[in-house]
Amino acid sequence: MRLSEIGYKEIVDLSTGTNHGRLSDAEMAFDRKTGKIKSVLAPSIQSTGLFRKGFDDMYELPWETILIIGEDLIIFQSRPSNCL
Repeated sequence: MRLSEIGYKEIVDLSTGTNHGRLSDAEMAFDRKTGKIKSVLAPSIQSTGLFRKGFDDMYELPWETILIIGEDLIIFQSRPSNCL
């Protein structure tokens, strides 16, 4: 899957139901040695909305917490399921 194919998907936390915006609003952190994606830096809850503060407040989403990349959504889990 190409980045251009997932750029407009919404990022949603399964644990809290929080929407962190679209992947196109996020940044990605890569491992310099392997080139693999380490994490996604998505706008935090406080920086989204009508009066967006900008991209100073970012939420780091480790790549391994992503559960599903669906047709419209990227679903991740911020807490292990046994903590719900």
